[in-house]
Amino acid sequence: MENQQGHLISAVEPGSIAADLGLQRGDRVLLLDGLPLIDIFDYRLRQLKEQLLLTVRQQGEFIEYDVEKDEDEDLGLSFENPMLQDCSSCDNNCVFCFIDQLPGGMRPSLYFKDDDLRLSFLNGNFATLTNLTDEALDRLINYRFSPMNISVHTTSPELRLRMIRNIHANRIMGQLRRIAQAGLAINCQIVLCPGLNDGEELERTLTDLLSLGDAVVSIALVPVGITRYRQDNHLFPLHPFSADQAAMIVRRVASLQEDMLEQRGTRLVYAADEFYLLAGQPFPETSAYEGFPQLENGVGMAARMLADLQKNLKAHQPLPAQLVWQTQPGQQEQVIRSFPPPTSVWLVTGTAAAPMLKPLSDAFSRRAGCPVAIQAVRNNFFGDTVTVAGLLTGGDITRQLKPLLQAERHSGRQPLLVLPACQFKAGEPILLDDMTLQQLSDSLDVPVWVSNPEGEALVGLLDQVRLYPSRKELAHE
Repeated sequence: MENQQGHLISAVEPGSIAADLGLQRGDRVLLLDGLPLIDIFDYRLRQLKEQLLLTVRQQGEFIEYDVEKDEDEDLGLSFENPMLQDCSSCDNNCVFCFIDQLPGGMRPSLYFKDDDLRLSFLNGNFATLTNLTDEALDRLINYRFSPMNISVHTTSPELRLRMIRNIHANRIMGQLRRIAQAGLAINCQIVLCPGLNDGEELERTLTDLLSLGDAVVSIALVPVGITRYRQDNHLFPLHPFSADQAAMIVRRVASLQEDMLEQRGTRLVYAADEFYLLAGQPFPETSAYEGFPQLENGVGMAARMLADLQKNLKAHQPLPAQLVWQTQPGQQEQVIRSFPPPTSVWLVTGTAAAPMLKPLSDAFSRRAGCPVAIQAVRNNFFGDTVTVAGLLTGGDITRQLKPLLQAERHSGRQPLLVLPACQFKAGEPILLDDMTLQQLSDSLDVPVWVSNPEGEALVGLLDQVRLYPSRKELAHE
């Protein structure tokens, strides 16, 4: 049991109280003031006292430390499990769930569904609150962490039961009121499904959320994602937004923002980037996103990236490359072939972002000192309705780009392929279909660089291409 085994320490901050006590990586924290720790938030709050009793296990021995310190001073510990407790899995059966639309045979981690409000504070995740008892919600409220990220979708009790398919789904307004009455801020997410929670139902939901007053600090409207496996998996019939429907959402959000600015001094309601891309309409200015309260939800990400690119393209000095990984074909062979410096660059992205980036091709080319192409890859694996770069597979990239890259080389150019890090498994050079970066490079017979997706990083990569003949070693981050 976790309470008996304790919580494994992964790191001790140098110069901290824990370091002075002699705690090391591999030791385990068992108790704090004689009580087990429920989760990381329990630890963070309880360890801030001036006096505490810390019980640990070191090299098989149980040791108690009486600690006297300044109030609010941190002990300096990090743990192998950042939350100290496994996150809560999802008990819902949402009609719009993207994971249910995946094909079989992918790596197991892709099928895990979390629905843990604590991840709201750690990673920006959104939770439905359906798996929380009143007591558990009170405990999280008492932590006083704010804002809370809540997946609302609809405030209609009957419709929420129908959409989320959990017997506790109809309690949402009562739960939101408790959070609001506690003085905590709330970010709301609404995944819009045409014919279900849009139109009059959306207006009802917005009215209910606005009744919570200043506690609601942002509301994001996000379009439902549809893959080609939806029908094969015998799921609830849904269809994606059309361009006209997306344009209606964009207009409605613009109208709401005007009203909210006049009434509350904040725009409050935001549409996800996909709505603007689908409608073929320009993004709002970055200032209109008011600090990007829902960037993790894809709200304002494109606008911020474009502004970042345009700013950094004006820089007179070369910017540092921020490469996550790089490879050349044949690096797994005993004899590594030598490739000449790249004389063309292909930026690989999804069909949604390509039209947004193509107007910058000339500026990219000037920065790189060679032609830069924006290469959109269709998502045949999930279907054409999935258009984001982060869900592209190695198979789609290989099949679509291989003949084009062969023609590029026959024309006398040496192409370099550039992919964003969001296409890869966190911390590993592995694509969604388990193709490795090296396998992709070998299959296409071209060097492949993977970059952080920020504007400064991409411009720095282009600068690196321009300087490549005189700099053989590339900077890594």
